[in-house]
Amino acid sequence: MVEPKLVVFKGEKSQTGLATLQEFTGIEFQGGDEKFADIAEMLTQEPVIVVLPLWNSHVGEIPRTRILELLFENKSRLYRVWPKSIEFECISKLARSGDKVGNIVSVHVAEVQCSRFISQKSAKFIAEDSTTEAYRRFREDAEIDAALCAPGQNEHGFRILRTDAANPMNFTSFVLLGCWESKDWSPEDWGALYERLNPSEGVYFGVQMPILSVASEDQEELLNVLTADAKSVDEIPKIIFVTKTPPDQCKLLFESSTSVLISDIMTEEGYSSEISISQDMGQTNSRYPTRICDFIRNNFADCIKYDFIRHIGTQTCFFACLPLGIVTHGFDERIVDPVVKLIINKYFELIDIGINCSPEQSEFFEKHKEAYYKHGMDFINFIDVGL
Repeated sequence: MVEPKLVVFKGEKSQTGLATLQEFTGIEFQGGDEKFADIAEMLTQEPVIVVLPLWNSHVGEIPRTRILELLFENKSRLYRVWPKSIEFECISKLARSGDKVGNIVSVHVAEVQCSRFISQKSAKFIAEDSTTEAYRRFREDAEIDAALCAPGQNEHGFRILRTDAANPMNFTSFVLLGCWESKDWSPEDWGALYERLNPSEGVYFGVQMPILSVASEDQEELLNVLTADAKSVDEIPKIIFVTKTPPDQCKLLFESSTSVLISDIMTEEGYSSEISISQDMGQTNSRYPTRICDFIRNNFADCIKYDFIRHIGTQTCFFACLPLGIVTHGFDERIVDPVVKLIINKYFELIDIGINCSPEQSEFFEKHKEAYYKHGMDFINFIDVGL
């Protein structure tokens, strides 16, 4: 077999490169001019591991990566998801910091992630495929006044207009994907990454089902089945991403404890005529639900004031109940809201009948028990954060 390679979108100077350097310190990787389509093709044709951005708190899913598409079609495997704060340094060629900025170049998603700053400057936005390409164009095109770059890209010492021009609560979830054949690689094939990714502590699987404002009987029964064998709150499978599939379907990416054997409760044909299951999408030794909850607590202090929180970005949302370890990223708050409420309600039902939980989770249940008994899931009131 040809030796596998690790490819990072746009290389070490990009936002994805910085995320990789932080997550996998000391691991060598490649990456330069490849576009999302090139990397997707690599995953289906070559022995590769890749790092890509999946979702941003203001932009939402980045569909051009084709990450979820490839996972649900069994053309790639997922090995890690992790969050990272995203900063954009605004640099300029203007002689004085007070001079008017006519235009700003950056990666296309920065138009949303830095929308407040761009609006304040009344600047025209020019999109490129990455911050690396934006910085190159900024240097070479005399007509461009400013650029929004990743920290460390300003190698030529341009004037800094703003050290971080990103909107509040701006973060991205990155993924480490392998080609489908990577499930059969030996430790030697994985090289230095093997020890970083083992032993496995969680598995990924997917569900596709109709978009409904109220859960169907099949969907409620699916939730019952998924939680039936959980011995503790931490073993309950968690929905980490919800994405829309036109015209009226949604896909749910789950992460679950390895002790919950999905193959024992699902069939390859799916759960019902309206719900299909994609099993064995990958495995991980770094649990995303734990990491994203810790990340929010450590980076966004306002969030820990509330038990139920919601963040609405320009084109996206996420809902969270940190005491229960629930954070679900989505595309439309009207769709994700009832899904997350249904999940939280199920947690309360299981805690009420005695499932193992931490002392903090037990205290949390007692705090809301009376309202839960009286109103069911309607007692859940999400507070908006990061606006």
